[in-house]
Amino acid sequence: MYASLVPKIRQLKPGTVFFVKDLFEGTEWKHLSRGDKLAFGKFFKRKVELGQVPRARYHGKADNNSAQYVKA
Repeated sequence: MYASLVPKIRQLKPGTVFFVKDLFEGTEWKHLSRGDKLAFGKFFKRKVELGQVPRARYHGKADNNSAQYVKA
């Protein structure tokens, strides 16, 4: 799942703010359980903070408490 998201980040324009769910196709994100979404979100944020997600930076929390990222 993670490996399929990296090419999608590359396609974004620099400066684009995005959520992890924005990188998923169609309703794929909606079909994950709440626990799976939270676990994957934590995993993805950790990868970004460690610099292991090319061209992605943590941008902070949105009003709905979801993590936001920005394409560098």
